[in-house]
Amino acid sequence: MKHLISILVFFLFFTTSSIALTPSSYNVRQGDQTLPAVIDPKLQQICDKTDNPVECLITTIPFLRKKVAINPLSILDIEVEAIDIKTKEALDKASKLLLSSSNSKPLTKCFNICINNYKSILESKHRILDAISLGDDKQLRVELSSNVDKIYHCEDAFEEASVESPITEVNSLLGKMITNSLTITIDMVHFNNKN
Repeated sequence: MKHLISILVFFLFFTTSSIALTPSSYNVRQGDQTLPAVIDPKLQQICDKTDNPVECLITTIPFLRKKVAINPLSILDIEVEAIDIKTKEALDKASKLLLSSSNSKPLTKCFNICINNYKSILESKHRILDAISLGDDKQLRVELSSNVDKIYHCEDAFEEASVESPITEVNSLLGKMITNSLTITIDMVHFNNKN
């Protein structure tokens, strides 16, 4: 029984603690993405403070350049670029699925809602980048919050039509990416010019 309790304590410790990554001991796969064995401790610390630390790491690491200063603002910029790329992928996928579902009126309606929302997210990129460059955290929060809502509205369209969404995975990742950006904005980026 003592051994069982020790195993249970060990299990609970590792499953309930936040993801405290140690460079060289963290190797996670998500889809076709694998995290490297060594992760910059500054990046790890930033991502650990988000709601989705693994997705934060997976979506920022590919965009890090060797001479990029790792701080919340630079990671926010990287996430904005990553969101833009992933949104374009989602738009492409939804557009192709729309073409192949022309006989299904409920699916067509759902895909049209998602396509319009993806386009709106892409259009918001320049407003987000402007808000970052101006230090306008209020506008940044509005834009990112609106984009999170757009992802949920897309998924809600399928749910309301009682149709299984073929784009749930991409929407889930996009939602997590945008939520992470919002968390970084609210909790970690401190603009000198608070509005």
